[in-house]
Amino acid sequence: MMHRRGWLSVVVFCPLMVCHWVGCASTPKQIVVEDKKVDRYVANAHEAFHEGRIDQAESYYRKALVRAWATDDPYESGTAAYNLAACLVSQNQLAAASDWLVDSRVELCRAGASTGNTWLLSAEIAMSESRLTDAERFVSNASRTCPPCEIVDTCCLCGPSEDCCSESQRDCCAAPIPCIGKHIKENRAKVECQQGYRARIELARARIAAKEFRIGEAEHHLAVACQLTAESCDFALHADRHDVAAVIHDVKEEYLQAGSHRDREAKLLRCIGHYRAIPNVLQAAAESYSFAGRMDLAVDRTIRSARIWYSRGEYKRAWELIENAGQWAVDCGCDAVEIRLSLTAKQIRDALDGTIPEPMELEPAMINEASKGESNGEVERENELELPPENMESLLLSPPESGKTAKSGWPQNWGVGWDDLALPRVSHEAMLVPHKLASVGIPPK
Repeated sequence: MMHRRGWLSVVVFCPLMVCHWVGCASTPKQIVVEDKKVDRYVANAHEAFHEGRIDQAESYYRKALVRAWATDDPYESGTAAYNLAACLVSQNQLAAASDWLVDSRVELCRAGASTGNTWLLSAEIAMSESRLTDAERFVSNASRTCPPCEIVDTCCLCGPSEDCCSESQRDCCAAPIPCIGKHIKENRAKVECQQGYRARIELARARIAAKEFRIGEAEHHLAVACQLTAESCDFALHADRHDVAAVIHDVKEEYLQAGSHRDREAKLLRCIGHYRAIPNVLQAAAESYSFAGRMDLAVDRTIRSARIWYSRGEYKRAWELIENAGQWAVDCGCDAVEIRLSLTAKQIRDALDGTIPEPMELEPAMINEASKGESNGEVERENELELPPENMESLLLSPPESGKTAKSGWPQNWGVGWDDLALPRVSHEAMLVPHKLASVGIPPK
């Protein structure tokens, strides 16, 4: 999270009437403009969010929010509320997220900061709930809001710059920056930030148009976004651009192209360390490739997604992906695909066995019976993890000498679940500050 840095000194000069031999006693007063507790909470939350540890990220952001309340800092309060909303969106708590976005807008307005990205996140939530009229209204509000490319100094005691602001233009949005000397780099960064924000708005409009099957309009907005980001080094923004392109290709039933765009989206997210959404992107790519008839690519993307969930301790979710990919592997007929699927399945199955209190030597059928309370009068436990049926045992066996696993017995229900994919994906850089929803570059202070 970017905070206001440095110290401000206020010097009180003595009146001229004071005797010259006494001199002017000037006592600078230091203004605290950085809260290290908030900085620490946000840094921990930022790391947890990128790694997909959403519960931990939410906890840290709530601590940052309370600390901002304690210091009555409107900018930090609005920032923390926005970050908390983004966490809640990732957990499908959309109503609560919408409420925190309202709070964030009030605080950011009090700080004199832009509320642009809060409107964009509200639009994402509305789109996920198929409230497209509301989504269009939120995007329109975002387009009328100043680009969130400035960090507001809420501790400034001197008032706005005379050259920058006036009564009719308090936010300095259109104030020019001299393109000379050291200002050239800062001006370029600000221009890129503003273009990136405009690109985010175009991408949001493209998503809405695609959901309403207005393909031509969606492609137009995407093209405008591509022009705005042609020279941008914001990889998170390019990742979102590929996501929108994939959505449009899916609507046009160009599934191979959609899968390719999602592959590039996943690669960009990995390169910048934004790991949280990668498994969902891979699942979407797998679905696109399955419709394109490329079962080898579909299974490969599913394996990668399942391994990510496994590494995060989400063993049941990982197993469901592997189980659902079974028919794809059969249709593929590729030895390497089946072997990789078998290796991954055995690793996940071992982890699932470790979460169940029954002896490890029991057969799967015996474990299932025990889970139903039929063994030793055991009371049935709620939410018991479902173990694979017996016809999945071929998946868990080591490959035979021929290097090929058995093809028989794969489950027929192989559709990938879309619960997470329906959620609005927030660019992970959004978890730093409100104007970083699109990883907007901020000129260094």
